[in-house]
Amino acid sequence: VSQSRYLVDYLSELENKYQGKFSEEQLFKINQYYGLLIGPILCGSYRMLYDQGFSVEERKRATLFGILTPLGDDLFDVHHLPIEKISALTFEPDQYQAKLFAENVVKEIQSALLHEVPHKEAYIKASKDVLDLQVATTAQTSPDIEKNQLLEITYRKGAVSVIIYHQILSTAADEQMMKVLEEVGGLYQLGNDLFDVYKDTRDGIYTIPNTCKDFKELKTVFVSKVKYMNRLINALPYSNNRKEKFKIIMNSINARSMVAIDEWIAFQKKYGANVNLKSFDRKALIIDMERPSLFIKWLYYMWKLPRLI
Repeated sequence: VSQSRYLVDYLSELENKYQGKFSEEQLFKINQYYGLLIGPILCGSYRMLYDQGFSVEERKRATLFGILTPLGDDLFDVHHLPIEKISALTFEPDQYQAKLFAENVVKEIQSALLHEVPHKEAYIKASKDVLDLQVATTAQTSPDIEKNQLLEITYRKGAVSVIIYHQILSTAADEQMMKVLEEVGGLYQLGNDLFDVYKDTRDGIYTIPNTCKDFKELKTVFVSKVKYMNRLINALPYSNNRKEKFKIIMNSINARSMVAIDEWIAFQKKYGANVNLKSFDRKALIIDMERPSLFIKWLYYMWKLPRLI
């Protein structure tokens, strides 16, 4: 059964079983991003780097985790479940008394993952890190948040998100690989925020991009972080050919982020650095990667970034 067929069938089974519905936003995130893109691409890339096959069981776990990610976020952000409840649901799902549809789905998937992951301790440690970060991100609703704290939360949030996808595999990440994943994740999270400026500004969440007064400076920082990530990948004890492929795949998302940074540089040049983003409509703050000029630029950065050291 193909990944997409399995996903469609399983989502429908969950809706029938727990008498609920996934929201349009949840379905979009699962189908377009986490369930079929991020999980399989990340996990498949790790497997390629190690020169090991990506098993059917691992693919299934990657897809399951792709459903868990947006629903777990919603329990925190939308349903405002107390942290004690989310903690109980994360670490002892079998004992948890679920009421909401999202709680039932998270309970079933987390329970299955805890029973099935080969490296249970590594997965539990990664789950704890994700949970701690969820708590830390509440600081992002304060306009007084310090820049350094914002940087730390952003990079750590990305790191733990990328690491947990690794820890559902049959091979847990070693210390050297963990350092690579921390850099990959930090860059990915910053990339997400570059594309979420409209939504985050609307929701009163402060991020590096929507508080940035100088995108040219941010571009310099971003490029230096890409170079550092590439050097860490180059130092891994795997074949050069597979490391080159791994750099290309990891930098495909960073290339997208570079296009976004260039768009924000142009935005600041046009409107100045001290504008109130809330006064702009959605169209002005959304970066449309379907535009041919941006797509071509993305291809250019996909060629350029893996070569930087």
